[in-house]
Amino acid sequence: MSSYIKIEGLYKSFKNKKEENQVLKGIDLDIEKGDIFGIVGFSGAGKSTLVRCINRLEEPDRGKIFIGDTEITALNKKQLTERRKKIGMIFQQFNLFDSMTVFKNIAYPLKLLGVPKKDIEIKVDKLLELVGLTDKKNAYPGSLSGGQKQRVGIARALANDPDVLLSDEATSALDPVSTLSILDLLEHINKELGVTIIMITHELEAAKRICNRVAVLENGVMTETGSTREIFLDPKSSTGKIFLEVYKEFRHDDSFIGGEGI
Repeated sequence: MSSYIKIEGLYKSFKNKKEENQVLKGIDLDIEKGDIFGIVGFSGAGKSTLVRCINRLEEPDRGKIFIGDTEITALNKKQLTERRKKIGMIFQQFNLFDSMTVFKNIAYPLKLLGVPKKDIEIKVDKLLELVGLTDKKNAYPGSLSGGQKQRVGIARALANDPDVLLSDEATSALDPVSTLSILDLLEHINKELGVTIIMITHELEAAKRICNRVAVLENGVMTETGSTREIFLDPKSSTGKIFLEVYKEFRHDDSFIGGEGI
């Protein structure tokens, strides 16, 4: 595997009338092609801002972002629109259209591109099968569980055959059973389609379950990066250490420390 997503010296701040809040403070990161890469940290660490900078939903103050041979930060508006078609995004709150059926929600990005109706039907049916929702094709989001809604969101994010999938706290609004099923689905998609997944999360269990490598973000600074096993068996950063302590407290056992499931 080779380095596919590269971030160099990334800074981002938000200004209001009174002050400037620096959210990202010189992020450097390398992610390999086909990886499931976790970015973990507490709320307010800058995780979502970082992932939104990757597809330039947020404009960085300075720094460079590369996906493959393309410098995302150097693209003009037209070029960026074109490149974004191959960057899927999964949101915490699903972002579905309540007035549209499951089929129409998934078809929406394809319809925007002017894909022929027959091709849309074939594509959406394949995606429904992939995410296990064939029987919900004509249902509306209001009748779906949280896990099912997120499956629709994932299918829609895959509609344009992306090479990168950005998952921004995709399991945070779900119950534990739905969380596990979504994580298993993401892992399946990664293996089946070879898509590179960046998973933003504050849930240690989620990162531990499917991420190969992890970076810890602490107050806008990347404090450590390594394999999931390295980071959570012997964390060096204060965030990593707190995460592990909290995890052990919830588990009430030392199975994680013994390496179970890693």
